[in-house]
Amino acid sequence: MAGIKAFQAIRFSKDDITNFICPPYDVISSDEKERLKKLSPFNIVNIELSDSFCEKNKYENAADLFKMWQDEGVLVHDEKPALYFYEQVFDDHGIKMTRGGFFAALELSDPHSDKSLIKPHEKTLAKPKDDRLELLRATKANISPIFCLFEDENFIVKNICKKICRKVPSAIAKDKDGTFHKLWIVNDECIIKTIEQYLSCKKMFIADGHHRYETAWNYSQERKEKDENYSLQKDYNYVLTYFCPMEDPGISIWPTHRVIEEPVGLESNIDKYFDIHSSKDFQKLSKKEIQPIMIFKNSKYRVLTIKKDSFLKKAMPSNSRAYRNLAVSILHSILTPNVDASEFTYVKNDKEAVLLAQKTGSIAIIVPPTPVESLKVISLNNEMMPQKSTYFYPKVASGIVMRTVESC
Repeated sequence: MAGIKAFQAIRFSKDDITNFICPPYDVISSDEKERLKKLSPFNIVNIELSDSFCEKNKYENAADLFKMWQDEGVLVHDEKPALYFYEQVFDDHGIKMTRGGFFAALELSDPHSDKSLIKPHEKTLAKPKDDRLELLRATKANISPIFCLFEDENFIVKNICKKICRKVPSAIAKDKDGTFHKLWIVNDECIIKTIEQYLSCKKMFIADGHHRYETAWNYSQERKEKDENYSLQKDYNYVLTYFCPMEDPGISIWPTHRVIEEPVGLESNIDKYFDIHSSKDFQKLSKKEIQPIMIFKNSKYRVLTIKKDSFLKKAMPSNSRAYRNLAVSILHSILTPNVDASEFTYVKNDKEAVLLAQKTGSIAIIVPPTPVESLKVISLNNEMMPQKSTYFYPKVASGIVMRTVESC
């Protein structure tokens, strides 16, 4: 059972929190971090990506700031458990879109178990998990949420979201990309019970925050061993989560492109496994079941499509068709099979990828986005896609709501 429950959020006391929120830690560059810090001394990036201070390391400093902001009333702790409804209004390549959902606490289960109702889809790395675990140990709080999708075929949650989002929000923000963030606090027991029961047996598909989810699980197991009064209801057995229906029309998945020095064997792999097309065919071919790859090298574009389906089956024999057909899977398994994922530079904008390739004398690899249906099938098959296979846009902001993992 994938249990969820209302919780008492820690959040900023102001109504306009524009200067206090930040993107998730893993998409913040050093320049962006400095820009956010200049917005306000209370921007959550000071905790999310804290710096060392005096003799205290960055995690100790983050914990001190978190406590200080609560003591000074910058952050408040809500008195009643609630669900926190959240809407983002944004521009997606010239189209105005709205994505709606809510924050709640999600009961943790083993991310490596096939029996779990919580379904990841991407591989994780040890270094960011170690970093997030140190922050969690120090602050004893979920500073930023994970992001989960669920099936809402009866539009139960979607209809509740629509009604709530007609009201005046409790907090608002606008980020540098022009996305409007709106928050509503709902402690109506009937609404809470309806949603908790409706989602109790639903599968949850992790869209974003795989490292944070595994970190929360690892922390819960660590605490379980040390807690003489352990119970499943302890706060550390849950993680702050943003839930969004899979059917929401505001779901937008962007591709993440790659830049790398030309690997050994690239051209021989292209000759052996791929047909070559003009760059003008990329969009049309991207709608096919088997996705294409576009290469930028030496100021020229080439679009590659796999010659034979049998090449996919041979390279990925234990994977589903949905997995094999993705451009990112073909890239890592056939085009550059001997290149470690850490060797790539990941770029969300195709023009930026090409500019970086030109600047560094590298090649840019442009891929189509992963369809949400493919993500669903792959997750249900308990398969792990290559890193950076999905980029859900916009990101769920850090600092909208936070949650303690240790009861006072």
